[in-house]
Amino acid sequence: MIFDSPNQHGAKYDEDGNIILPSDDSGGHSSEHVLEEGTWTSIDDENAGSAEPPRSSRLTRRRNQPASIWQDARTKMHNVFQGLTEEGASQYRWSIRRMQRNSTAAYRTLGRSLGILWSFLTQPVWIVNPRKQSAKQYSRLTLFVLDTVRFGGTFAALFVFLFVSLNYQSFWQITQSYFNPVNYIHSANSRVSATQSALKEKLLRSPTLATAGSNNGDLLALLPGVGPPENRMIIPKLDLNIPLVTPSYQALLSENWEGLEKDIQDALQLGVVHYPGTARPGQAGNFFVTGHSSYYPWAPGKYKNVFARLHELNVGDEFWVYYGGDKYRYIIRKEEEVKPTNVNVLDQPVSRRTATLMTCTPVGTTLRRLILAAEEVDPLTGTSLIVGQQHAKPLPKINVESLPI
Repeated sequence: MIFDSPNQHGAKYDEDGNIILPSDDSGGHSSEHVLEEGTWTSIDDENAGSAEPPRSSRLTRRRNQPASIWQDARTKMHNVFQGLTEEGASQYRWSIRRMQRNSTAAYRTLGRSLGILWSFLTQPVWIVNPRKQSAKQYSRLTLFVLDTVRFGGTFAALFVFLFVSLNYQSFWQITQSYFNPVNYIHSANSRVSATQSALKEKLLRSPTLATAGSNNGDLLALLPGVGPPENRMIIPKLDLNIPLVTPSYQALLSENWEGLEKDIQDALQLGVVHYPGTARPGQAGNFFVTGHSSYYPWAPGKYKNVFARLHELNVGDEFWVYYGGDKYRYIIRKEEEVKPTNVNVLDQPVSRRTATLMTCTPVGTTLRRLILAAEEVDPLTGTSLIVGQQHAKPLPKINVESLPI
């Protein structure tokens, strides 16, 4: 069952199909609200027949066309952007004026402060000399400069004294090279020849040889050139003949970096170190050697300053390596200084036979690393060796008559 609403509105349609809503106001007048094509119109009963309806009782909402909507939107957007632009320009002008005022105030404050400081520094001060029983006038600025120079000079003198005393061995070695220039013309050929002569004499005295006691060769002429019984590095220009030590590879294989560093430091007490994991002499790659330029005087070992004069080597100088009884010759091709964190110097090229000498620089510090990159050459001809190429070896002269039957 549908009940009629108790509030009967009495709405009706007119001839044109518009909805008419009657309403009663408090004055007893009735009015009708007419909905015409989306437009509400209120018409008083009293003025229904008049040609012009009263303005106070007529409420009209007209339908907005699309063009007018777009025009209103454009107008509003233009007003918004114009307002933002004007506000930004206003803020910018205000900031500029504020900055100018602040700069002017800061400049004036700085000028007043400098004036006060200068007046204070130029204020005269009388210093009494007890010995001469007289007084001398100074300015505060003069006293400040004198105290600064006195303190700075004392600090610099203490620093130099401590620095030199901690590295006196390296500096003494460098100084000796300038006072004794004969060391520059020494060559390691004398060392090699002396070693070979001693070994030849031992071989000649050996009773197991088929021919003994002869100094003219015999079977000895057929023996290959012998080297030192241990691995060594010889740098003729620096008059150095030092052991070449290879630490254990165990720490490197197990990636124990602290253990590897300890092994290297222990090996540096015995000579220069062939860095583990780098190529051996004669192989393709980078034969990497490092040594101390200076170290603590109380540290053990007698090779704490073995590379103190390494900076004296230039491009074109050479050094020799005796490794496994064979002689290898290297010529320096490049000299540079790198940061301690640069590990590219350990790179291993697969198409070249190179070597690298490294030490700390300047002497007594660990600020930089001095790098000397060298190329392996033939010990006799001096030509560069490619991967897999053997050294040129002279053929010995055979005296057939001296051979034992």
